[in-house]
Amino acid sequence: MARGVTVHLIRHEKTQANIERKYIGWTDEPILQEVSARLPIAPTVVYGSDLLRCQQTAACYFPNVTYNGIQQLRESNFGDFEMRTYEQLKNKPMYRAWIDDPYEVTPPNGESLGAFEQRVLQAFQQQIKQQGSYTFVVHGGVIRLLLAHYRQPQQSFQNMLAKHRVLYTLHWEQLEQFLGGAACTSFSEAPIMVNETM
Repeated sequence: MARGVTVHLIRHEKTQANIERKYIGWTDEPILQEVSARLPIAPTVVYGSDLLRCQQTAACYFPNVTYNGIQQLRESNFGDFEMRTYEQLKNKPMYRAWIDDPYEVTPPNGESLGAFEQRVLQAFQQQIKQQGSYTFVVHGGVIRLLLAHYRQPQQSFQNMLAKHRVLYTLHWEQLEQFLGGAACTSFSEAPIMVNETM
């Protein structure tokens, strides 16, 4: 087995809130439809959020594979902005301030970007203790955060994108690089071919 660490990141399938362009954080909404997918990876364990949309996506993409749902890998808690759209929020001063500076402004009754970052990075790093390949089915915000933290050249969280049906792959040539917090040594993204079965 090759030395190093490879991490595959997959965003869950779309929910109704995704279609309606709502902020969906801790709301436990199911995916819209079951699908089957062809992927170039065959994990024996999949890690991810404990929310239904990630569990269901993992079951569609990797049937009969053990799923390890982790609460700390949930999407950000959007507080009072949860399940609301930009159009519904755009005239609220607190929302505008949050959009302009999410590290300094926290959604009312929600989670700061700093707290979100700390819990996600801690939970992510706890899963990777030895060299090998790891697969995660998580949320858009979680992927954006991990890419902002580990990709080179480094970009801000706000400038990162995390699309549905894309396989994001990060690789470190040595376990010690990952454990030391270094940026990945290579990165790729590839479309996931999906058959909609319902």
